[in-house]
Amino acid sequence: MRFCRKQLTAYQRRSLRTIEIMMGITIALDILLVAIRERYNLSIPWRYGMAILSIAPVIATILLVARYLRGEKDEYMRNLVVESILWGLSAVLISDSFFSYVRPYVSLIPIGNLSLDVFVITTSFALESKLWRNQ
Repeated sequence: MRFCRKQLTAYQRRSLRTIEIMMGITIALDILLVAIRERYNLSIPWRYGMAILSIAPVIATILLVARYLRGEKDEYMRNLVVESILWGLSAVLISDSFFSYVRPYVSLIPIGNLSLDVFVITTSFALESKLWRNQ
């Protein structure tokens, strides 16, 4: 979002920056939890605790996006954000479908939870390209 920030309102910049930070926290936490899970043999209660901890920032991100869409006055910008989210979800569905068939046969590539990474990258890229295209 660095290239397009000058045309956004203060509310849009603040909201998108907060959402981007929360998505970064979510990915960093996911990487950390996968590393812990791979390194240690954890008991079932610890695994459930890690699972709950991993979804907390995802839920917070969803709530932040909903708050942003509720407060956004520009219908065009709301449309761009919703379209970008749909592109992100479609990329997640496509990659999950593909890797569900390939993963058992590809043991050399350490694939963790790619869904969130694919969603964040695709959504951010889609929103960035839509904003850049419509300058």
